[in-house]
Amino acid sequence: MWESKQLGVPVDRVDWCHGSAGRIDEGCRVDCWVRVDKESVREARFEVFGGPEAMQAAAWLADWLADRSVASALTVTGRWLAEAAALPDEARTVALDIEDALRSALAASTEVIDGANDEH
Repeated sequence: MWESKQLGVPVDRVDWCHGSAGRIDEGCRVDCWVRVDKESVREARFEVFGGPEAMQAAAWLADWLADRSVASALTVTGRWLAEAAALPDEARTVALDIEDALRSALAASTEVIDGANDEH
């Protein structure tokens, strides 16, 4: 059984960047919150409106992201996450929502915008 304190909205949202993906009416919505310091993801949290597989994968990824470089975070793909979190085949699409929410949150970070990402 998995368990993570990285699920849910941060209590104090100061210095957190937010992104979201998916739709509840389509079975899964994910909100991602990241705290980026220089070139590292200091902490990540996910608020998941979906089944247990989505929560499992989001919790696993939040734990994995802690203190990783932004460059490492930007390599996360839905396929990689589905395999790393051992999602069953029928639940692998939730990993795409998690990936998209993470990318959206990272794109909202001024640290990423000013330092590691030339697209913005």
